[in-house]
Amino acid sequence: MKQKLLMFSFLLVLCSGSIAQQKTSVGDFGFLKGSWTMNTAKGRIVESWKISKDAGMDGISFSISNTGDSTLLETIKIYESAGSIYYEPTGNGAGNDSTVSFKLISAENGIFVFENRNHDFPQRISYQPQSASNVLARIEGTVNGKFRKIEFPYSREKLN
Repeated sequence: MKQKLLMFSFLLVLCSGSIAQQKTSVGDFGFLKGSWTMNTAKGRIVESWKISKDAGMDGISFSISNTGDSTLLETIKIYESAGSIYYEPTGNGAGNDSTVSFKLISAENGIFVFENRNHDFPQRISYQPQSASNVLARIEGTVNGKFRKIEFPYSREKLN
């Protein structure tokens, strides 16, 4: 019986160590570093990310029309605070100029999901790296009681 208890204790220590090693950190978002582009009927949307001075991630999202005009959509921060990771966009434009925090709620199967149930839309934002050159971003939530989801299939922008 003592051997079984000792073995169980040993396995418990091993498993708890591996769980701690699997804890998500801001460094896990390094795959976003660089510029990502998605073509649309009106032009393209670009997200550009860099590692910030405080070890988080800083991003900027803008659109470029087919005529070449660019419009800032939002600035974004991914950072850690009090043991949690947050995605914090600040919108740019009429009615969309506030900063909203979304807390990381899941990082399973390579999909990073942030949530703020109190936000009008979206309530969830996710990023899923699909390869070194592709990432799928998604916003989703309910609007007027109806579920809505918008996907942004980005490709890494090639440097010339």
